[in-house]
Amino acid sequence: MTAPDASGADGAPALPLPVRVLVKGASTVNWISWMGGPRTDFILPRVIEERLLASGRPCTVHTHSVASEPTHGVLQTWEREVLGLSPDAIVLVYGHYETIHLLLPRWLERHANSLRGRPRRVRLLYRRRVVRPVWMFLARVQAAVDVRVGHRVRTRRHEKVVADLEAYVRHVRKVGSPLVHLVELLPPHEKYVSWFPGMPRRIHRMNEALDDLVRRFDDPEVRFVRVADLVDSVAGGDLAVAIPDGFHYSPAMHRAVGERIAASITQWAEGQPHLAP
Repeated sequence: MTAPDASGADGAPALPLPVRVLVKGASTVNWISWMGGPRTDFILPRVIEERLLASGRPCTVHTHSVASEPTHGVLQTWEREVLGLSPDAIVLVYGHYETIHLLLPRWLERHANSLRGRPRRVRLLYRRRVVRPVWMFLARVQAAVDVRVGHRVRTRRHEKVVADLEAYVRHVRKVGSPLVHLVELLPPHEKYVSWFPGMPRRIHRMNEALDDLVRRFDDPEVRFVRVADLVDSVAGGDLAVAIPDGFHYSPAMHRAVGERIAASITQWAEGQPHLAP
């Protein structure tokens, strides 16, 4: 008795399974600095899709990204996002939001910078005359406090971020052992440091904690994706070119980061029997 072959009903060779990729993060995933460019300005998940397809490997890329999303949100949504999809690779860009503000709460930041407000006269007046002035005043106060005592404030945010990501990775690795990437974070460039004086130190601490988490996993399928060196190759070492608005990747940086992650996924997929042609 012979085993069935891998051909379709009409005798044509069966297509390989597509690589399933899940990308998650806050606005560092879904926002381009600056917005308003051509359709070819891809965010990094779209670049991952493009490069996998260009290499001849079918794929499906799902992106779940919300501006100002704190890391603990991953534990609230992982079941509905991962259990049914069972992704082959997961990309996590988290920890950045927790480094921005020293004092200001997330709900206020979301309210002050919301893009979901309805264009009604009273609402527009409220936002222009109340919300924005109050927000700018509080941001200046925060900057003044941050520059004076921020270096002394030892928040546990990086520990909480790492604890949430560690729990998430342990959960999702039980769903078919996907490849997991944690992405290095970039500090703001000089133009914006005056608004967030302690952010570079907090970014450095967060990156060290993320790198240490990957080392503790000691698993070749849990990887730390370094991107700081791409600032040199893409933007001549100038953060103002790599992240023009101080926080989000330029189109060129989105492409470089996406290509690096796509290469990692491609290398991993070549050793996966279920993805073999």
